[in-house]
Amino acid sequence: MPTICKALQEHGYKHISVGTLKRLANNNQFPSDVPYSLMLMIKRAPAGQLLPDDTAAKLIAHARSFRNCVIDGFPASGRHLDMLPEDCVIGYVWAPKSVLQDRLTSRAEVSVRKWTPGLKSEREVHLAEVALRARNMRRVVFIENNGERSQIGNIAGNFVAKLMA
Repeated sequence: MPTICKALQEHGYKHISVGTLKRLANNNQFPSDVPYSLMLMIKRAPAGQLLPDDTAAKLIAHARSFRNCVIDGFPASGRHLDMLPEDCVIGYVWAPKSVLQDRLTSRAEVSVRKWTPGLKSEREVHLAEVALRARNMRRVVFIENNGERSQIGNIAGNFVAKLMA
């Protein structure tokens, strides 16, 4: 299933997914392009909780080793936002609530990812704070994703254009 972050790879961005790294680490699968110590830290992080600060710092350092990088699922709290270098821009993907619920429901039916309608993860609880603070710091680009899978590539291209403006 294509995502905006995956589509950014076509524009020269390295894609790092916190969720994918967590699932790989939990299955003792350690990608060769990710520091082993980072994978161990991610594996030890409690499921459904925010990444501990030391793990977040290691993740940021890894991402900084690439010229252009997108970290899918990060920052997830104000604390994480404070850890980012000043030249980082946060792409905040926004979708209507009905689209999000449909997506999460269908994802929960076909994957090991858990989601219960009406329940919020710790990460979701902090997202409004992250968006507001990033906006006030003028470090956020809002990206609307209305659920049209055929538009993912265009959405990614528009995001890159906003970054270059």
